Amino acid sequence: MNNPSLVLYFGSRAASAAGNLISVAVFARLVGPAEYGAYILVFAWAIVVYGFATQWMKFSYFGIYRAAHEDTIIASYVSLVTLAIAAVSAVAVIVVMLVPTYAESVLALVALFVGMTIYEAALEISRTRLQVTTVALSMICRAVFVLALGCVALAIRHSAFSLALGVAAGHLVAAIPTLAKLSGLPRISPSLRSFEPIIRYGWPLIFSFGILAIGQTIDRFLIAKYVGNAVLGPYGVVADMMRQSFLVVGESIALALITVAKQHADEGRRDDSDAVMRSTFRACLLAGCFGAAFFIVFGHGLTVLFLGADFAAPIEGIIPFFAVAFGFMMLRSFYFGQVIYFTDGTLFDFFIAAVFVVSSSVIAFFLVPTSGAVGGAAALLIAHALSCIISALLGRRLHVFPIDVAALLIIPAVAAVCVFLCLLVTRLVSATPAAIAIQICLLGVALMLTAWRFDLFQLVRAGYKPRPGGP
Repeated sequence: MNNPSLVLYFGSRAASAAGNLISVAVFARLVGPAEYGAYILVFAWAIVVYGFATQWMKFSYFGIYRAAHEDTIIASYVSLVTLAIAAVSAVAVIVVMLVPTYAESVLALVALFVGMTIYEAALEISRTRLQVTTVALSMICRAVFVLALGCVALAIRHSAFSLALGVAAGHLVAAIPTLAKLSGLPRISPSLRSFEPIIRYGWPLIFSFGILAIGQTIDRFLIAKYVGNAVLGPYGVVADMMRQSFLVVGESIALALITVAKQHADEGRRDDSDAVMRSTFRACLLAGCFGAAFFIVFGHGLTVLFLGADFAAPIEGIIPFFAVAFGFMMLRSFYFGQVIYFTDGTLFDFFIAAVFVVSSSVIAFFLVPTSGAVGGAAALLIAHALSCIISALLGRRLHVFPIDVAALLIIPAVAAVCVFLCLLVTRLVSATPAAIAIQICLLGVALMLTAWRFDLFQLVRAGYKPRPGGP
């Protein structure tokens, strides 16, 4: 196992996420709740378009990638991405011609879509080619340039439209390090036949990622409709900041561990692959449970600190829903959902996405009109929990990922007890600084002891070789 990769991925992803969180806080304060809500609405539509148009290509490319044929595969992937960008742009032009009043919104949507697509595609190519330093540099560049160019755009014009263009430009600049690495590849003109493996493997993902994007954003569309952008702004910014925090660890685990496990599986070394996946399960479970515990205890205070009372007041009481929801999301996405890369299971991913979007949509339609932001958060929690459980149960029919039963029972229990004790400290200790210090110590000690108990520190030890039997 390439342990330095995990350290570098996690370090760069953490630095990138920290920069992204700063960007969100800065942008939200600069434009205010209502205007930031308008930006979130455009961004939500961009995510839906990205989900249907190009996100599936990234995962299909990773699924069929083989180092021995990388030149042809990469050339085909790049050509498909280019065609998709051209198609979306053409549709956008037609929409603007038919409905000129939506010109700004459509342009902002397309800019965000193009920026995200190029950045993610270039990053995925470098990831599969094991260009760890380049991937790390690109992730840090995204955080730096999204913040810088977003602020420049807002200085020129104070609006959601300008912010969207600045964020899109930041993604494009951040893609330069990974795009530069493509210059050394031989020039290959892919044929229609060369597209077949990517399309054959990934066509079900077109629907699964698109539908999943709708499921992840339906609550925002409904909140904008029934409650308004002034509530959507705080709701969206807090959800994005918390989701980003969970994704930091989840993506780091996937980048460094899932890639290794898949390589072992491709080479027929099932025991080695299962050993890596066992460690992956423990790491995802630990991060999800203690991440949720952290936000339940400190989420409201951090919202007030970073965003101010104007953002904290409209979302009182929804942070625990988000915390648990994103814990389930991380475990499904970065462990159970990875089954599609170990077998021909893209239709399975589509089914899980359909479960998520149906459950989140139905529950949100019932709860948001009457309960507002709390209803949207509750719908998100139930949908993520349901899709995680179904993914865990049905995914075993395709490829059995190891599940550490002891970890599954102990880690969530320890995290829940920590939350209870931390909330008890709040009631018993009147001095806020002292209470916070005690809570941090409780969570920190519990996290370290649990990580030691399940041998997770070995993931960053040089020379570690996974043991099939675990600790």
